[in-house]
Amino acid sequence: MTSRLDRYPLLVLDMHYRTKYHVFIFGLIGIFLFSCVLVSPVHSVPFISKKKEIEMGRSADKEVVLQFGIYQDKALQLYINMIGQRLVSKLTNKEFEKFHFKLVDSSEINAFALPGGYIYVTRGLLAALNDESELASVIGHEIAHVTLHHGAKLMIRSIGAQILSVGGAIASPKNAGKWLAISTALFQQINMGYGREAELESDSQGMMNSVEAGYHSFAMVSFLKNLRKQEVMSGQAYHGFQASHPETKERIIKAGTFASALSRKHSTPISNQNTYIQKLKGLVYGGKKYLKDRGRYKSKHLDIYKVRKGDTLQSISNKLYKDSRHAYEIAVINGIKENVVPNQGVMLKIIRDGVYIEDKSIYLKPDLVN
Repeated sequence: MTSRLDRYPLLVLDMHYRTKYHVFIFGLIGIFLFSCVLVSPVHSVPFISKKKEIEMGRSADKEVVLQFGIYQDKALQLYINMIGQRLVSKLTNKEFEKFHFKLVDSSEINAFALPGGYIYVTRGLLAALNDESELASVIGHEIAHVTLHHGAKLMIRSIGAQILSVGGAIASPKNAGKWLAISTALFQQINMGYGREAELESDSQGMMNSVEAGYHSFAMVSFLKNLRKQEVMSGQAYHGFQASHPETKERIIKAGTFASALSRKHSTPISNQNTYIQKLKGLVYGGKKYLKDRGRYKSKHLDIYKVRKGDTLQSISNKLYKDSRHAYEIAVINGIKENVVPNQGVMLKIIRDGVYIEDKSIYLKPDLVN
């Protein structure tokens, strides 16, 4: 009998922009890893029990929050959690009873997952997406990494033997050098992605999950196409150009083929474009990548422009910025071509200087977010 994955062509859409913060996250996780290396497992990860996998995620979650901070917008936090829980409700794999979804305060275009059901989306990613279905496709990919135990399996492959050689004294100062070498090796693995096979699994599972939840099958394709343009504008490269990954163009083609196979699932898939754009009003744009980032950044935020009759991107640019050259910027952040005439009534994201005047930041304590 063939599985659901066997029916569709596989694709590579690595969702991760790995950066140096993974070193400290997995350094902490490694301590938990040793505590369970001799456990006889019941679930699918050798040497790591389900309970320990959840403990790893819970402990590392605290470090993620310290590194980035929770983005202070309660409505957006609830919105991301709503989409995540909707996707989780459609899973056939119910091994993890609870998933946690958090919006972190980083300008990087990123989403990542920790073992045990902890998933993070950056505000930079929200700004890069253009509707709810695109966000669902990204979150679905991250959920798949959790349900398929990719993080835990990578740790076993990367540092299993090394961590046994360090023994029970991982926390000892005399083993600091050894542990640094272990965590560095692990970071290098993470920075290359989970590996081709793991990404193929997550891409397929994530897209199927989002379609099962009613979202548009071509959402991932739209996101990847626009991402190439955003790289040019922001200078931020999309992760996954290592030798083990196909180029973006090939990934888009494969994603399109897979999306076509899934497109018959719903005649009216969810997009919620205007709703999504409206929720981004006031979102901090650009700036710091992590909580202690000391870089000097000009304050910017996203605003919304409702297209009027006769508007073009050039005329909108002249109206808002007194300069038609911002038309390209407007096109890129909205995932459209510069020469396209937007339809009347469509909501467009625009970038404004300064801090958003309306205070949306009811303070959210990290432990109260989902």
